[in-house]
Amino acid sequence: MRYSLVLMSMTVASQLLVACSNSSDPLVIPHVALVDQCDAASFNAALGAGTCKTNGSTTFSQFGSELNTQHSVAAWRFDPTAITAKLGQSIVVTNSGGEVHTFTEVEDFGGGIVPSLNTASNNPTEAPECAALAQEDFIQAGATSTEGPETSPGTEKYQCCIHPWMRATVTVRR
Repeated sequence: MRYSLVLMSMTVASQLLVACSNSSDPLVIPHVALVDQCDAASFNAALGAGTCKTNGSTTFSQFGSELNTQHSVAAWRFDPTAITAKLGQSIVVTNSGGEVHTFTEVEDFGGGIVPSLNTASNNPTEAPECAALAQEDFIQAGATSTEGPETSPGTEKYQCCIHPWMRATVTVRR
Protein backbone atom coordinates (compact mmCIF):
# COMPACT_ATOMS: atom_id res chain seq x y z
CA MET A 1 0.00 0.00 0.00
CA ARG A 2 2.76 2.41 0.94
CA TYR A 3 4.64 1.59 -2.29
CA SER A 4 1.55 2.23 -4.46
CA LEU A 5 0.90 5.57 -2.73
CA VAL A 6 4.50 6.67 -3.39
CA LEU A 7 4.26 5.48 -7.01
CA MET A 8 0.96 7.32 -7.51
CA SER A 9 2.43 10.51 -6.00
CA MET A 10 5.44 10.29 -8.30
CA THR A 11 3.19 9.78 -11.36
CA VAL A 12 1.05 12.81 -10.50
CA ALA A 13 4.16 14.93 -9.84
CA SER A 14 5.73 13.97 -13.18
CA GLN A 15 2.49 14.77 -15.03
CA LEU A 16 2.39 18.18 -13.38
CA LEU A 17 6.02 18.80 -14.31
CA VAL A 18 5.34 17.97 -17.96
CA ALA A 19 2.20 20.14 -17.99
CA CYS A 20 4.02 23.11 -16.47
CA SER A 21 6.95 22.85 -18.87
CA ASN A 22 4.69 22.97 -21.93
CA SER A 23 5.03 26.46 -23.43
CA SER A 24 1.45 26.35 -24.72
CA ASP A 25 0.16 25.93 -21.19
CA PRO A 26 -1.80 29.06 -20.20
CA LEU A 27 -0.13 29.00 -16.78
CA VAL A 28 3.37 29.48 -18.26
CA ILE A 29 4.03 33.22 -18.37
CA PRO A 30 6.20 34.44 -21.27
CA HIS A 31 9.46 36.03 -20.14
CA VAL A 32 12.05 38.15 -21.89
CA ALA A 33 15.43 39.24 -20.55
CA LEU A 34 17.00 42.57 -21.46
CA VAL A 35 20.68 41.73 -21.79
CA ASP A 36 23.89 43.75 -22.05
CA GLN A 37 27.51 43.22 -21.09
CA CYS A 38 28.64 46.72 -20.14
CA ASP A 39 31.96 47.04 -18.32
CA ALA A 40 31.20 49.40 -15.43
CA ALA A 41 34.63 51.04 -15.24
CA SER A 42 34.84 52.08 -18.89
CA PHE A 43 31.14 52.92 -19.41
CA ASN A 44 30.93 54.99 -16.22
CA ALA A 45 34.18 56.81 -17.12
CA ALA A 46 32.83 57.66 -20.57
CA LEU A 47 29.16 58.33 -19.80
CA GLY A 48 29.01 59.19 -16.12
CA ALA A 49 28.83 57.41 -12.79
CA GLY A 50 26.00 54.90 -12.51
CA THR A 51 25.52 54.41 -16.26
CA CYS A 52 26.54 50.75 -15.92
CA LYS A 53 25.87 48.82 -12.74
CA THR A 54 27.51 45.47 -13.55
CA ASN A 55 30.94 44.28 -14.51
CA GLY A 56 30.28 42.91 -17.99
CA SER A 57 32.91 41.95 -20.52
CA THR A 58 32.41 44.71 -23.13
CA THR A 59 34.35 47.94 -22.71
CA PHE A 60 32.95 51.22 -23.93
CA SER A 61 35.58 51.26 -26.69
CA GLN A 62 34.63 47.74 -27.84
CA PHE A 63 30.95 48.71 -27.75
CA GLY A 64 31.59 51.74 -29.99
CA SER A 65 33.76 49.79 -32.40
CA GLU A 66 31.21 46.98 -32.84
CA LEU A 67 28.31 49.42 -33.14
CA ASN A 68 30.08 51.47 -35.81
CA THR A 69 31.06 48.43 -37.91
CA GLN A 70 28.05 46.10 -37.36
CA HIS A 71 25.35 48.74 -36.61
CA SER A 72 24.43 46.73 -33.52
CA VAL A 73 26.16 45.18 -30.51
CA ALA A 74 25.43 41.46 -30.13
CA ALA A 75 25.71 41.50 -26.33
CA TRP A 76 22.91 44.12 -26.16
CA ARG A 77 19.75 42.17 -27.00
CA PHE A 78 16.37 40.84 -25.97
CA ASP A 79 16.43 37.16 -25.09
CA PRO A 80 14.49 35.61 -26.71
CA THR A 81 13.81 37.74 -29.79
CA ALA A 82 10.62 35.84 -30.68
CA ILE A 83 8.00 35.36 -27.96
CA THR A 84 4.61 33.68 -28.02
CA ALA A 85 1.81 34.73 -25.69
CA LYS A 86 -1.84 33.81 -25.36
CA LEU A 87 -4.65 36.34 -25.29
CA GLY A 88 -4.95 37.72 -21.78
CA GLN A 89 -1.37 36.84 -20.81
CA SER A 90 1.18 39.37 -19.69
CA ILE A 91 4.88 39.26 -20.52
CA VAL A 92 7.41 39.45 -17.70
CA VAL A 93 10.43 41.58 -18.62
CA THR A 94 13.63 41.42 -16.54
CA ASN A 95 16.60 43.71 -17.04
CA SER A 96 19.48 41.26 -16.64
CA GLY A 97 22.05 43.78 -17.85
CA GLY A 98 23.83 46.68 -16.25
CA GLU A 99 22.26 49.58 -18.13
CA VAL A 100 18.76 51.05 -18.28
CA HIS A 101 16.59 49.67 -21.10
CA THR A 102 13.01 49.88 -22.34
CA PHE A 103 10.71 47.21 -23.76
CA THR A 104 8.50 49.45 -25.85
CA GLU A 105 5.78 48.34 -28.25
CA VAL A 106 6.20 50.13 -31.59
CA GLU A 107 4.20 50.14 -34.81
CA ASP A 108 7.43 49.96 -36.82
CA PHE A 109 11.01 49.44 -35.68
CA GLY A 110 13.01 52.66 -35.74
CA GLY A 111 15.43 54.77 -33.81
CA GLY A 112 15.35 55.50 -30.13
CA ILE A 113 15.89 58.54 -27.94
CA VAL A 114 19.71 58.72 -28.25
CA PRO A 115 20.61 60.38 -31.59
CA SER A 116 24.22 59.11 -31.67
CA LEU A 117 23.06 55.49 -31.16
CA ASN A 118 20.41 55.96 -33.86
CA THR A 119 23.04 57.18 -36.34
CA ALA A 120 25.53 54.43 -35.53
CA SER A 121 22.85 51.72 -35.77
CA ASN A 122 21.41 53.03 -39.06
CA ASN A 123 18.09 53.89 -37.42
CA PRO A 124 17.97 57.64 -38.13
CA THR A 125 14.21 58.08 -37.62
CA GLU A 126 13.01 57.86 -34.04
CA ALA A 127 10.04 55.56 -33.48
CA PRO A 128 7.17 57.85 -32.39
CA GLU A 129 6.43 55.61 -29.39
CA CYS A 130 9.95 56.28 -28.09
CA ALA A 131 9.29 60.01 -28.03
CA ALA A 132 6.30 59.41 -25.75
CA LEU A 133 8.10 57.47 -23.00
CA ALA A 134 7.14 58.01 -19.38
CA GLN A 135 9.49 57.57 -16.42
CA GLU A 136 7.96 54.17 -15.59
CA ASP A 137 8.88 52.87 -19.08
CA PHE A 138 12.58 52.81 -18.17
CA ILE A 139 13.58 49.46 -16.67
CA GLN A 140 16.54 49.80 -14.35
CA ALA A 141 19.31 47.19 -14.13
CA GLY A 142 18.06 44.25 -12.06
CA ALA A 143 14.42 45.35 -12.19
CA THR A 144 11.43 43.39 -13.47
CA SER A 145 8.40 44.82 -15.24
CA THR A 146 5.20 43.41 -16.69
CA GLU A 147 3.90 44.21 -20.17
CA GLY A 148 0.27 43.55 -21.01
CA PRO A 149 -2.00 41.73 -20.74
CA GLU A 150 -2.16 40.97 -24.44
CA THR A 151 -5.58 41.96 -25.79
CA SER A 152 -5.66 41.03 -29.47
CA PRO A 153 -4.17 38.26 -31.62
CA GLY A 154 -1.40 39.07 -34.09
CA THR A 155 2.23 40.07 -34.15
CA GLU A 156 3.58 42.95 -32.07
CA LYS A 157 6.98 44.63 -32.28
CA TYR A 158 9.03 45.71 -29.28
CA GLN A 159 12.33 47.59 -29.12
CA CYS A 160 14.58 49.27 -26.62
CA CYS A 161 14.19 53.02 -27.08
CA ILE A 162 17.76 53.57 -25.90
CA HIS A 163 19.51 50.81 -27.89
CA PRO A 164 17.25 50.56 -30.99
CA TRP A 165 18.79 47.38 -32.39
CA MET A 166 17.44 45.49 -29.36
CA ARG A 167 14.23 44.12 -30.87
CA ALA A 168 11.69 41.35 -30.42
CA THR A 169 8.43 40.21 -31.91
CA VAL A 170 5.56 38.89 -29.84
CA THR A 171 3.04 36.58 -31.48
CA VAL A 172 -0.26 36.65 -29.62
CA ARG A 173 -2.49 33.61 -30.12
CA ARG A 174 -5.97 32.70 -28.97
